[in-house]
Amino acid sequence: MTGCATTVPYTGVGPYPQIERGHPVPPIDVLGNVLALPAKLLLWSWKFDLHYISPATEEKLVEYLEARHLPALKETKFQLNEYNPGQDFSRLIHNHYVAWPYRVLIGGPTTIILDILLPGRLFPWGDYYNPYTNTVHLYSDHPAIVLHEAGHAYDFATQRYKGTYSAIRLIPFVDLYQEYQATKEAISYLKETKDHLTEVSAYKILYPAYGTYVGSYLFPPIGTLGGALLGHLTGRSTAAVVEHHYRHHPEADLTPAHSGTLSQAQEAPAPSPTAAPAEPSTTTPEQETPNTSP
Repeated sequence: MTGCATTVPYTGVGPYPQIERGHPVPPIDVLGNVLALPAKLLLWSWKFDLHYISPATEEKLVEYLEARHLPALKETKFQLNEYNPGQDFSRLIHNHYVAWPYRVLIGGPTTIILDILLPGRLFPWGDYYNPYTNTVHLYSDHPAIVLHEAGHAYDFATQRYKGTYSAIRLIPFVDLYQEYQATKEAISYLKETKDHLTEVSAYKILYPAYGTYVGSYLFPPIGTLGGALLGHLTGRSTAAVVEHHYRHHPEADLTPAHSGTLSQAQEAPAPSPTAAPAEPSTTTPEQETPNTSP
């Protein structure tokens, strides 16, 4: 993307104005990783809730934003391992896409509790999108998770009545539909851009994540665990089928590729002492090939 490259590490607003990085705070980031250990094990990914987002993962996000053109999405803020309560509260007040009654009655308590008092910068809530502030909070260094959360923002940006669409998530099972839509958008985009490596890895992380939502309705936490295990089985089976398909089609490319959207010279703040080990080699998160929607 022209005009977005940088040759120095940055915090705060970076080369792409929608994206901001928080200052590295090693003690907090290490503690955040420790608190997230159960979720890391459940999803079988050290990169989940890592509290460090690499330039390569950020580049995937920038490419996605360049490919999607909706007014509300263009105003979405992406906070990369950042705690910025002042900005969150300001965006809650000024988010003209959501009617004020929704922002006051639901968005206010949600933002104050999850974004300000018990922030994901420390607590293991994982990555999430707050439609009342139109902000995506990212803590995982996994491209598929980042695209899934961006998919939430895209899904909400397509809705005419965004406040109502946000509020109905409080109704049981509506969250399953919205999570499905976000995963579908992420995988559809990966197919569209022929990013097969990331697509294959997406199935392995997004399917078990979706399984936790399904399982939470069935005697949690046992149901949550069972849902995640079923998601792992389905996701890894799907990934194997899709990977086999791509490997037998000469036009498919399963090698990592960098488009150069961000300069290769760009560096991010040094990773915390909890820098992620390499993922298994067959990998990458969420769904051409046969219809593989969750």
